[in-house]
Amino acid sequence: MAKTILFDLDGTLIDQFSAIHKSVNHLQRQLGLEESSFIKVKKAVGGSVRLTLKRLFNDGELETLLPLFKEHFETIMMDEVFILPGVVKFLEALKADHIQLAVFTNKIGSHARSTLKHLNIDHYFDCTLGAEDTPYRKPSPQFTEHILKSLNTDISETCLIGDSPFDWETGVSVSMPVYLVATGTHSVSDLKRDTKSDFIYSDIYALAESLFNYKLSNNE
Repeated sequence: MAKTILFDLDGTLIDQFSAIHKSVNHLQRQLGLEESSFIKVKKAVGGSVRLTLKRLFNDGELETLLPLFKEHFETIMMDEVFILPGVVKFLEALKADHIQLAVFTNKIGSHARSTLKHLNIDHYFDCTLGAEDTPYRKPSPQFTEHILKSLNTDISETCLIGDSPFDWETGVSVSMPVYLVATGTHSVSDLKRDTKSDFIYSDIYALAESLFNYKLSNNE
């Protein structure tokens, strides 16, 4: 069993897609564009705010839109955000086994920390590292090296749990085990198609039972 687990945030631990959708629609209204559906925006999310907006807007608009998105998102980011099923019980079980936990995300670091605090799960984590905390982001090996140094841990004792090909690439780049859940923007079939991972699970319940032998009750 790993001594340290790095968790992706959006789509792995929490669902904040509603607020992201609202902020994208806000920008589209400002530009006089047709508003994108929730499904279209959710499928566009991943990698970073810049990459998400790049999938939805013209490249020439990005530098103007990035600060506008951030400004609007910060006013509504807690709207309808929720912890994904099974997550709290999984975190409790891991802490009971004295495993060091951290959030490792391409979400803006300050947004990640505010969201964890709002949801009252920040105390489970020894560190939360996100975009703008360093010059790096996933899948950069330097980003991984930075959080391992912050946690005073070694890659041989660490694994990553995420929900996207970005997470898988992050692990591959430093030879770190990665386990994927299909609770974000990618389905099980998407993850099988877009990664070479042998460890893809439908949700946290399935991952927890298969990898840790935790039988989490699902009466949340």
